[in-house]
Amino acid sequence: MEIATEGGHRLLAYISAATRRGAILSPDNLEAYARSPFRRMRNTTSPFQNFLGSLTGKSEPLETWTQYLERVGWIKVASDSVKLSPLGHAILADLSAPKLDVTNEDASEVILDPSDPFAYVRVIGALSDVGEGLLVDPYFRFDQLETVVEHTQIRRILTSKKIGAPAISQLALALAVYDEPQRPEVRVANELHDRFAISEGDKVIAIGTSLNSVGRNLSIVVPLASIAGNAIRRSHEDLWSSASVLEPKKPTPQVMETAEQLSTTKPEQN
Repeated sequence: MEIATEGGHRLLAYISAATRRGAILSPDNLEAYARSPFRRMRNTTSPFQNFLGSLTGKSEPLETWTQYLERVGWIKVASDSVKLSPLGHAILADLSAPKLDVTNEDASEVILDPSDPFAYVRVIGALSDVGEGLLVDPYFRFDQLETVVEHTQIRRILTSKKIGAPAISQLALALAVYDEPQRPEVRVANELHDRFAISEGDKVIAIGTSLNSVGRNLSIVVPLASIAGNAIRRSHEDLWSSASVLEPKKPTPQVMETAEQLSTTKPEQN
């Protein structure tokens, strides 16, 4: 029995791609995509030539790429600039994310090649698939915090003392930048060895390298089968429970004053 047509299936996938990344998909955006999900082509030839054009993809475009992407709501166009809309960011994130089959007992590896300019994007896509879960990375530092907060829904981050006291202090300062509704909870464990993204549901994903090394080293993203995943979940929930909570730390007035002085001091001329 056919549950949905190909068009219906495409729309469901489109809605999922947008909303799972936190974008707001308006009815107008959805209807524009439903009416014409691909660029409109101009029919300026004979019916036979139109048929050949549909097979070869050589029909003349009725819409430019800018017109098409604006029509479906994926970009915003101003007089002198073009930028992605929140909906466009969501669609790009979903298209760039590795497709991880965690329902299959056989783990399916995703190779992250340093030569791939989207390697980091693919890892963030994998992290977004675990929802409001737990990220485990023994070398997580403050410069990864913005990406995780802005592009995932992760609410807990477990790092370790391996990053050193100065880096832990920097991370505490970075946490204070975010208001509490946005701010994930960060804890510091004495010892961590591996890297995982653990959802609150069934997903457990092993990440072959720390976020700060993605794009520099060959690495992998592997969804774990249920038995291994459950073991990883239990052990890291225990580590989370025993780890130290990292409290956000606002800079002192002296630090703020020094930073302001440095920012307003003119460099000496040689």
